[in-house]
Amino acid sequence: MVEVQPTDKPQVLIPYPGPEPRPEYLDIFVYLRPETNGVVVESKILKLVRDCRANDVDIKLVYLANVPGEYIVNRKIIEHHYSLRLYFATHGGAVFAPKMVDQFEDFYGEPFRSDVVIGAFDALSRFSWNPDELFALWVDERDVIRIAGQVIKRYRDVWIVNYDIPALLHKNSAGTDIAVMAFRTSMGYPAFFELAARMQEELVTSRLLRQGMPIARAVHISRSPFEQLLDSRDYLLSPDGESLGIGASSFGAFLLERGLSPGHVQALVEHPICLFDFTEQGLSVHNLTDLCEGFNYNDGWHILNRITAQLAIPPHSYLT
Repeated sequence: MVEVQPTDKPQVLIPYPGPEPRPEYLDIFVYLRPETNGVVVESKILKLVRDCRANDVDIKLVYLANVPGEYIVNRKIIEHHYSLRLYFATHGGAVFAPKMVDQFEDFYGEPFRSDVVIGAFDALSRFSWNPDELFALWVDERDVIRIAGQVIKRYRDVWIVNYDIPALLHKNSAGTDIAVMAFRTSMGYPAFFELAARMQEELVTSRLLRQGMPIARAVHISRSPFEQLLDSRDYLLSPDGESLGIGASSFGAFLLERGLSPGHVQALVEHPICLFDFTEQGLSVHNLTDLCEGFNYNDGWHILNRITAQLAIPPHSYLT
């Protein structure tokens, strides 16, 4: 008799081999957005990687899993993964830190007012939009800024915070699976970003991505060591479908070996908005994920030593 597997059980097709001890190697997570043609996009990406290896490029697929939508929904993985951006999409400018307010005023040249810097969910109600309509909202480039990892768009007489979050939640359902891959490479982020540009060209040529649409609309790539921590927390699974934990990832192990506690590493993932002391420029606020985009592990470690404070985000009832 064939045993019937639970519909929400992930399939780990290539188990993760454990953290890489050599810091010059990076683990880069890649997973497909739910709205993509998953199998076809996955095959295009893997073919490009095989071509790279055939040309002696040091890159290897070290993890491959299919994560069912039901598993994602039941465990609220999307809500956890985007919890920080979801927090700002819910509360808008009312929860901006002072240094975030300073960046807002410097960019827009207008005084900050929390009543007109609104969260995405408030925008849905105010303008009677659905999540896809808000996601498709186009504004001029001069009206968009990213502050501490939060995207702000000026529209008419308001500023909308994290316009994309309602659609991200809406697009993930029990019927949409996600393919998750991790590549281990010594080529560095700049070279991997060049590979991502080739992925984009291939997807456009194959009519899987519209011309001019950024690859991020179809494929997620962990673009910094700290985003690797976040991706590994939510999508790095053992063959039996259980989370391996942040410390199992290469950068997580790198930080633990340098004396950080597991709780400290967890806090960096959950509270990445920090105040940094870059002596030449004074104190400034950044999101670790954005600040360290393209950095290697050693560079990320040096950045940690510049942190003077973290913005603590309270837990949210919708994540429990």
